[in-house]
Amino acid sequence: MKNIRKVLAALTAIAMASGLTACAGGGDTAVTEETTTQVTVAINTETLAAEDAATMDDVADMLRDEELENKTIKWFSFYDPYNATTSGNTKALSLELFERKYGGSIEYIPTTWAARFSDLSTNILGGTGIDFTPGGDLDAFPKGVPNGQFEAFDQYVDFEDDLWSTVKDLNDMFELKGKHYLMCTEAASGEVVIYNKKTMEENGFEDPAELLEKGEWNWTTFKNMLLDYVDVDAERYGLDGWFNEKPLMLSGGVAPVILKDGVLVSNIYDEQLEKTMDFMYDLNQSGLVLDKNLFSWNVHPEFIGEGKELFYICGMYALQGAPEIWTIQFGQPDDVGFVPIPRGTDTDEYYLPAGLGACMLCKGAQNPVGVARFMECVIAASYDENARAIADEKMRNDYGWTDDMIEMMYKVNEMTAEHPMYSIHTGCPSDMLELLDSGETGVRAAFYGHDWSSTREALAPALDVLIDEFNAELDSME
Repeated sequence: MKNIRKVLAALTAIAMASGLTACAGGGDTAVTEETTTQVTVAINTETLAAEDAATMDDVADMLRDEELENKTIKWFSFYDPYNATTSGNTKALSLELFERKYGGSIEYIPTTWAARFSDLSTNILGGTGIDFTPGGDLDAFPKGVPNGQFEAFDQYVDFEDDLWSTVKDLNDMFELKGKHYLMCTEAASGEVVIYNKKTMEENGFEDPAELLEKGEWNWTTFKNMLLDYVDVDAERYGLDGWFNEKPLMLSGGVAPVILKDGVLVSNIYDEQLEKTMDFMYDLNQSGLVLDKNLFSWNVHPEFIGEGKELFYICGMYALQGAPEIWTIQFGQPDDVGFVPIPRGTDTDEYYLPAGLGACMLCKGAQNPVGVARFMECVIAASYDENARAIADEKMRNDYGWTDDMIEMMYKVNEMTAEHPMYSIHTGCPSDMLELLDSGETGVRAAFYGHDWSSTREALAPALDVLIDEFNAELDSME
């Protein structure tokens, strides 16, 4: 598996030339706010040129040499990002590598978003031998571990080899009682702040991209721009979007609960978290957040393009589609800009919300070794910086992006990789999730006008009990 990176650029070039497919929760399947948008590199093997096929073989030769006794792995999910489908998805590059190197295949065991957890339990209890399932949404981890739904994969991988060493630190972030249950392959950028440059110029504001370049894109400049702009009577609205609370909360660098030394720990009395919550509360009390009650609880990204709204927080995927769609919402390409979530005013670093490429090994998996080898194929199929020129052309031609947008995309990705932030509370047991994620009693409450000190005092006793109960369950596993 040595020197694998020397051919990743050519490998990615094949994928880019053959087409990319974006999998957001399985296409037609309904997803929730917490669903992570994943990008899967796909390849149409029928159109591979001879030299491209040779490159594929070179990469396959650099993967671990091993003969799989069982060449089929079973993927349990509400979507299939790997196999070619009748809906137009082509075969994933990772699967192409798995086939070439190991003669492997992936059997898709379908479920639905609503029934995924109950169906998972049914399959595990029934001994159907499902192997792996999505983990990047962080909605089943860590609660699924003491529940007996997942098992550690440490014995099947080597974190010292060339591939796994590149993602070791990422995997270590989610270590539980000294073991790894999330098979992490990639940290990706999360939400960004979208704005219209024309609106900035017309109101005498400095472009947020320039503030970022100067190291001045922070809570203070973000808030001051909103204060100067918002005037509801004049139809000048401030911050919009469905995804505001969590990325703003994480921008202070502290999540409400974390995994530390392999157990769950509460951070709700952390001083930096308190500053973050106070900032979110202040945004609400200052009238800087779009009141969705005025619009039948709908968001209005088109207000950005119309010059009636200053900021919109969501993932870059909102701009990664047909330009005739996203330009109606946000404006013409030359006028649209985006920057990362602003950093805390008194912090030196940007702590940015991050997506996660990850899977989990199901309890009773029939082929854990095959899954581990496939996950190495997934890592090998990740984007490489040397293939930027090809990726850039796709962004320009398919999405209508400008050079400034492409440059900022790379900048956000690089900044996110430095300090990726995740909120593990989304995968905590249901009682804890309901308590923590509430807009009235939990970590979203400050954004909706509930002061953090009062919320925290009411939250803390119950949270402490639930964390102790969960950690006791972990102890009982040993």
